[in-house]
Amino acid sequence: MEHERLLATSSAVVVCMNGSQQGNMSYANNSGIQRAIASLTKKARQDMAAALYRARGFPASMSIADLGCGTGPNALLLVSDAVEAVLAAAKATGDDGEVLAPPELHVFLNDLPNNDFNAVFRLLPSSPLSGSGCLVSAWPGSFYGRILPEASLDYVVSSSSLHYLSQTPTMKKTVSRGRVYMSAGCPAAVLDAYRAQLETDFSAFLRCRAAEMRPRGLLLLTFVARRTTSPTEHDCYLWDVLAAALMDLAAAGLIDEEQVHAFNLPIYTPCPDDLLDVVSKEGSFTITTMHFFRFLALKIPHFTKDKDEDELPRWLAMEAANCLRAFLEPTLQVHFGRAAMDELFCRYCLLLEVYYRNKATKNEEDVTNVFLVLEKKQH
Repeated sequence: MEHERLLATSSAVVVCMNGSQQGNMSYANNSGIQRAIASLTKKARQDMAAALYRARGFPASMSIADLGCGTGPNALLLVSDAVEAVLAAAKATGDDGEVLAPPELHVFLNDLPNNDFNAVFRLLPSSPLSGSGCLVSAWPGSFYGRILPEASLDYVVSSSSLHYLSQTPTMKKTVSRGRVYMSAGCPAAVLDAYRAQLETDFSAFLRCRAAEMRPRGLLLLTFVARRTTSPTEHDCYLWDVLAAALMDLAAAGLIDEEQVHAFNLPIYTPCPDDLLDVVSKEGSFTITTMHFFRFLALKIPHFTKDKDEDELPRWLAMEAANCLRAFLEPTLQVHFGRAAMDELFCRYCLLLEVYYRNKATKNEEDVTNVFLVLEKKQH
C-alpha cells in the first residue's frame, strides 16, 4: 500500500515512513485510511483481474505485482484481491463443460530495499494467499526505475503511493516562503516546479512499467489527486495547516523560520490534465478508466462508530495527524530535528481540529483520490 518512497530534502535523502520501532506512531499502526481507500476500488479491481484472465484465454499462468506494498496489515491486500478474483474465474466451466484448472499465479511484492519484507512474509500463513498455490516473491527497488524482468507482468497495482515524488521539486526559496507545498493562489513558479517533477517521475514510472508488462496488461493506480487545474484551499488544507504549525514553532523559537521557507514537500496531487498529458506524451498506455472520488472517513462505520457530533472534529484531527506523522515524520525530522516533532504534531492536531470545527469547513476531512487504469498498448 503506502509506498516507502525515497524522498529528497535540501539536506538528506530519507525514507518517509515511521518503522515498527516507532510503536504507536508507526505506519503499520496508522494505515487504516489507506486500507479504506483501497476498499473503495476493490470490486472494480477484482472485476478487471477476472476479465483480463478470461481475455487472455484462461492462461496456465499469470503474473501479478503490487508496487509500493509497504509492510503491516495492508501489504498483501491488493494482491490477495487479484488472486481471489482470478481463482474464482478459473472455477467457471468452459464451453465444453470441463472445469478449468487453476492457473499458476506469480505474485511480486515491491518496495524499497529497507522495507521489512520479512514481516510481510510472516503474514502469508494467515492471509488469503495461504493455500492458493501462488508463488510469492519480493522485488526491492524504487518504482521510478526498472524492477522486474522484461515482458513479465500481466496485472500491476499500486495504491496510495504515486502522489510521492522521487525528490523535492527544484525552485527558488523566495517563491514559496511560508509554504511547504503549493496552495491556492500560490505563485505560478511553485505549481510549475511541481508539475515538472511529476512529468519527470510519472513518465519514468510508465516507461519502466511498459518494459516490464506484456501487451494488453493492466496497470491499476490509486493515489491522492485533485479535480481542478488550479489548486483550491481545500485541496491543500492538510499542508497549509502543517505550514502554519511550523511557523508557530518558528515564532516560539523552537525552529529557525528560514528552515520553514526552505522546505517543500516531495508530494504532488495531479489534476486530470496533468495525468492525460503525461500518459499521452509517454505513449505506451491507453487510459481505460480515470475516476476521481472523495474519501470520506465519516461515511465509514468503522471510523465513526461511537463518536458523537462534538468529538468528531477532534477525532478527525487526531486520525489525520497520526496518519501524516507516520509517513512524513522522518522527512520532517531530517530538516527540522527530532526534538521538534512532538510539539509540531501537537500543534498540527490542534490546528486541524480548528479547521474541522470551522462553520465553513465543519467536518470536511474529504480528500480526493484518482483511480487510474491503463492498458499496455500492443506495440
